[in-house]
Amino acid sequence: MTKFVMLDSHTLPDADFHQEKEILKAAGIECVLATCKNRDDVISVAKDADYLGCNYFHIDGSLLKDLPKVKVIVRYGIGYDVVNVEDCTNRKILLCNLPTYCLEDVATHTMALILDISRKTTLFDREIRAGRWNIGYGYEMHRLSGRTLGLIGFGNIARKVCTYAQAFGMNVIVSDPFVSNEVVNKYGVQTVNNDELLQKADVISLHCPLTEETKHLINHETLKKVKKGALLVNTSRGGLICNEDLLEAINNGIITAAGLDVVEDEPVKSPDHPLLSNERIVITPHCAYNSVEASDEQHCQVAKTVVTYDKGEIPFNTVNRRKLGL
Repeated sequence: MTKFVMLDSHTLPDADFHQEKEILKAAGIECVLATCKNRDDVISVAKDADYLGCNYFHIDGSLLKDLPKVKVIVRYGIGYDVVNVEDCTNRKILLCNLPTYCLEDVATHTMALILDISRKTTLFDREIRAGRWNIGYGYEMHRLSGRTLGLIGFGNIARKVCTYAQAFGMNVIVSDPFVSNEVVNKYGVQTVNNDELLQKADVISLHCPLTEETKHLINHETLKKVKKGALLVNTSRGGLICNEDLLEAINNGIITAAGLDVVEDEPVKSPDHPLLSNERIVITPHCAYNSVEASDEQHCQVAKTVVTYDKGEIPFNTVNRRKLGL
């Protein structure tokens, strides 16, 4: 019997993994839920595993060399920066993600943050709870219709955000070197480079993966190019923004306010965290993906990916498919 091991099931504490258990059992695949905290834990439970699942556990070549049977790794999400793609490819291991999971949820959360910082919802709530009732408190508010939303990255989530934003009457510009003319025409957006987007956008929303090239994409130098008074939203990866430079930009009036579902050094647990010192920053706990429906999709997609490969087919969601020549 082939074996699937979810390495860090404890990082999804609300899940019972019944989807994986049922789907994999029906396919004749053993399902093991592990709580690995270190390398030794992984080797102990997965040394004979054919398939691995991971949420936040980092996987690289030094670990994979002690897991000789592994054929497929499935990341429990859209991003896959916790797994070294090159190391997987070198060992002929398929790395799969969940590219169609939680799209609507993250897009909805993105719009929620845009609306929040546009209308000062959280800011007003904080003031009222402090005993102050002042409709003029804080920065000026602008209606969304006629404003320009700049989307850095135009994948599946950003495309849903685009549709939602256009329903509010926003103009949408996009910076993404990989987007096709067909997609541009379908969504009625204008393509620009990053610099032009920063200069034109009233609201900037990040939707690109975290790589060596995109780390601190928003930094002291790029913030100099931002349209004064812009709003910034990030529901992608915290490392795209340099916290210190963002704070400086807000304090200097370059960025009016920011809505962050992700931050570089999450989780934020200390009340003394620098980002919490600025009332113009709204932070949510990396929860944009979360809903009952999305959770069910997540677990089902992981199991179905494993079953697809076990049946001799290449899953559509194989990240390194082209590099493997498949």
